[in-house]
Amino acid sequence: MTPQTFFLIAMSLSLLNGMTSPATGLVFGLWPLWYPQVVTPVQELVYYGASLIVATATLLSAAIPAAIAERLGASEMATMVLWAAGTALLLVLSHA
Repeated sequence: MTPQTFFLIAMSLSLLNGMTSPATGLVFGLWPLWYPQVVTPVQELVYYGASLIVATATLLSAAIPAAIAERLGASEMATMVLWAAGTALLLVLSHA
């Protein structure tokens, strides 16, 4: 498998976490803080935005250990595996 495959795995897992995480409900409830006021708040758009926020936060949070490992000299393959594993760990922890 290539590093790009592990990146796609990390992206897919973060999108899955964005759709199913309990944090999505919290972000959905806080929609007046992040939703643009010039757009009419339709429930489907607010949920989609909340899901994207949680998915992006998952992907970025999982990238921190991978970035540290890369800075310490890990190979690109090891970094991508660590990124995908971190995303999977965050997915499991958000549902525990």
